[in-house]
Amino acid sequence: MPIQDTDDLQYEPPQPPGILERWLRKIFVEDLKTKLLALSITLVLWFAVTGQRKPMTKRITGVQLGFIHADDMAISNDPPSRVDITLTGSNDELAQINPLELLATVVVGDHATGDRVIRLSRDRVKLELPEGVSMIGFQPAIVTVRLEPIVERQVEVTLKFEGNLPEGYEVYSAVANPAKVRVRGPAGIVNGIKQAATESILLDAKTSSFDLNQVAVDVPDQKVDIPDGLVQVHVEIGERAVVKTFDDVPVQSPAGVKLRPSAANLILSAPAWVFTQLRSDQIHLVVADGAGEFTPESRNSFTLELPPALHGKVRIVSIKPSKFLPASK
Repeated sequence: MPIQDTDDLQYEPPQPPGILERWLRKIFVEDLKTKLLALSITLVLWFAVTGQRKPMTKRITGVQLGFIHADDMAISNDPPSRVDITLTGSNDELAQINPLELLATVVVGDHATGDRVIRLSRDRVKLELPEGVSMIGFQPAIVTVRLEPIVERQVEVTLKFEGNLPEGYEVYSAVANPAKVRVRGPAGIVNGIKQAATESILLDAKTSSFDLNQVAVDVPDQKVDIPDGLVQVHVEIGERAVVKTFDDVPVQSPAGVKLRPSAANLILSAPAWVFTQLRSDQIHLVVADGAGEFTPESRNSFTLELPPALHGKVRIVSIKPSKFLPASK
């Protein structure tokens, strides 16, 4: 068999790639690493976005709980003031919520008094939430409130002292003006209040009488309000007193009307040095018209006429007899 000379072979140069081949090569081969990186980033972002939109649940603890009821009613027990709330929504929506700004409000309802057992639910609790977020649960899920009518009454003001007077001094008297204040709140609590105390009145280093304005009055229960919670206080302080009896002290009225009986036996209190300067004939008892009987409440209607230097230094402890009438009756 004859051998063909290689020079007789025809050389055919490679054909350039077609448009489709160039396009496919550019898509899948050129800059492959860069394209794989871009694809990876795209996939990560896609999963992140779809994950953000997927509904999630979140429990928020310590959300403030409030109650709405009729104006003439009050809650007298201590229901929870905070609850835990479970919410549902996307991760982005839940992340927008500030727990400190949330207030869950329960509408208690009508005027009926007594204990109410309230189940917390989406229909019963009002809560401002971002669009797309909703409530799905509460802890505790049930609360009990006791509704009572609001009442108002007056109670005595008691003075609360703190500290000690210097040696040899004492408090002769202390009064609040007004002597009573109004308290307002749930009937079951207000009806059990007997008195309202002032803030502490300091006695340290006091050696003379003093007045205080705008002294606060309060009661321990925060459900009770004192509409006029400020009083004035007068404290009478002096040297430690002794008592002495004076018999047959003349009695008179401010207008000079004769009274019967016309004399009384007095027990007076004053520092010891005062009695060394005071004689029986220097004392007159003045009884205001219509004063009635001498009592702690009517004390201001019975005054003493004394030498000017001793005015205000003597206190009446008791009077016998304690009641005086115009002599014409």
